[in-house]
Amino acid sequence: MLQLTAIHKAFQQPDGAVPVLQGANLNLNAGASAALLGESGSGKSTLLHLIAGLDRPDSGDILFQGRSTRAFGEAEWTAFRRRDLSLVFQQYHLIPTLSVMDNVRLQARLNAQLDRELEAHLLNRLGLTALTERLPHQLSGGQQQRVAIARALLHRPALVLADEPTGNLDEHSSKAVMRLFTELVKETGCSLLMVTHSPTMAAFLDHRWYLHNGQLMAGTE
Repeated sequence: MLQLTAIHKAFQQPDGAVPVLQGANLNLNAGASAALLGESGSGKSTLLHLIAGLDRPDSGDILFQGRSTRAFGEAEWTAFRRRDLSLVFQQYHLIPTLSVMDNVRLQARLNAQLDRELEAHLLNRLGLTALTERLPHQLSGGQQQRVAIARALLHRPALVLADEPTGNLDEHSSKAVMRLFTELVKETGCSLLMVTHSPTMAAFLDHRWYLHNGQLMAGTE
């Protein structure tokens, strides 16, 4: 479903280019989940940004469902991010003036893919059914992240990219959110690639990849 081939990326600094990714390769099958681990500054978030089209690789290719994104223009990237992709970050990025319900429905409405049955299922499983009229500031951190997860899954994206989604939560809340997140990803048929520094969080996913010296290595299952 997702294939990265020989991805190189460097950032220009005053004293020259600093390589971050040096020939990274990765394959993620449809419906599978994988954790991306590595030291701080190793390029994990950079890799997610490249997959989402928020930045461009210096060389190499990113294929989505067999289609190269190398020649994507801005309109194609925008359509891809709206229709086929969801992003879940450490910061929840909820719209503060919208209710829980309107935040959850936001991306699905943009895609004209509002599935009321799935919506009710997600709200119930994430413990949000009684909170739909609240505003984000009236929720705990864990509840806000659950809203972000419901929003990410409601339009049934092919791929979810998550960057330290439980980084702002305590250990107990992190485990509870991760358990629900990974279960719902499987139920909705999405693929998931998640950046984390935590082996505990990574253990919830099917596979583990380690980013080291600009290259990806498959971990022991």
